[in-house]
Amino acid sequence: MRLYLISPTHYLRGRELVKTSQYWTSGLTLATLKALTPAGWEVRLTDELIDAVDVDWPCDVVGIGAMGPQIARAYELADAFRARGRKVVLGGTWVSIAPHEASLAHADAIVVGEAEHVWRRCLEDLAAGRSRGVYRASEWVSPDDIPHTDPHDYPLVRWDRFRSSLFYRQYFHWPVIFSRGCPKACSYCAVQTFYRRSYRTKSVAHVLEDVRRIKAIGGRKLLFLDDNPIADVDAAKELFRALIAERISWTSQCTIEIARDRELLDLAARSGCVSLSIGLESVDHRVLKEVRKGFNEPGRYAEDLRALRARGIQVIALLMLGLDGQDTSVFARTVEFLVKNKVSLVKFFTPAPYPGTVFHDEMRAEGRLLDEDWSHYDYGSLLVAPTGMSAGDLRAGFDESYRAFYSLGSIARRMLPPPRANLVEHGAYVVANLKSHFFLRKHPSAWGTIS
Repeated sequence: MRLYLISPTHYLRGRELVKTSQYWTSGLTLATLKALTPAGWEVRLTDELIDAVDVDWPCDVVGIGAMGPQIARAYELADAFRARGRKVVLGGTWVSIAPHEASLAHADAIVVGEAEHVWRRCLEDLAAGRSRGVYRASEWVSPDDIPHTDPHDYPLVRWDRFRSSLFYRQYFHWPVIFSRGCPKACSYCAVQTFYRRSYRTKSVAHVLEDVRRIKAIGGRKLLFLDDNPIADVDAAKELFRALIAERISWTSQCTIEIARDRELLDLAARSGCVSLSIGLESVDHRVLKEVRKGFNEPGRYAEDLRALRARGIQVIALLMLGLDGQDTSVFARTVEFLVKNKVSLVKFFTPAPYPGTVFHDEMRAEGRLLDEDWSHYDYGSLLVAPTGMSAGDLRAGFDESYRAFYSLGSIARRMLPPPRANLVEHGAYVVANLKSHFFLRKHPSAWGTIS
């Protein structure tokens, strides 16, 4: 039997597929599904962000995973394969939390939630010409039962460049996972909806085996794909202590709370943490309380960011523009705050009401959804009617915030003088800033690519 596992790309508004020649990490979903697939199946993996999908490959079953704006392309590919007589199973965050009827219209089966307990049965059924329709696990998988993956199965790795290019090795980060889920209740977040605020961590031994598999093929820069690796502080400290001896560098995303536990932050730095994506979301506590993220405490941001910078940890700040309680002053105030506090990179977002989230239900009840075309649920489309400004003001302010943050003057103020620690990493982030600056000069509304 032949199985084709695909991660689709997504469309820009002009209906062009988003493509690139290289990407700086790789997802683990396809490799994990391959590891879960019973012996006897021939498995092919394609990430469409880089490689082309071969809709004419004579496979028996096609598995397609999607989140966010990928869903429109996922449905399109599913239809194309089914038209050729292939059995299709859809999965991923979006498929799990959106109305199941929408995905079942394009697939023979869907996986809802985690795949570990249902993947084998789903494949057996499809191979035998039958289907239950919805395959939902009755319990969460134990983290240490998540299979180890083979780095050679990571579809976005460009092996020729990894071997020959120092630049590629500097920027490429090998994917690893320590935990699943997040216990926070942020109303807009699909993660807490998908996992129902559950949280589990792998054993340190399990993570170390993953790390050593990567080191064995020459990788020493890691990306923890966790949504919140520090939610269990004691477990995180145990992991960080163990990583010190591995002599790797790593990055991840987490909450700003990492800066408020000195031992945790010191251990993270000593274990090789060089950068973190942190959801600040807003510099206004009142705004954060509306989306159930009041624990961020913006009054402490300046102190938190100083603590991170002092340890040579670059911060990629994630912020939303257009939330309730924000008016047109939010754009200049936010950029001024980021520049003053020497934030390395920024990703701005407009509010995205993902189906299944509390935020989506609230916006629908208030009649404020502007667009229910799921292919538009990306990083900067106007999906919700703002209350403190017009939609035009939000569009213009959003784009101008990017230009202002990545202006040459802003880059100089934020990145100089460099911190004492991790100077090479800091230099890489200076280059990333300059690349963003010149890209924005050619593409004024670049949120679809930068974010």
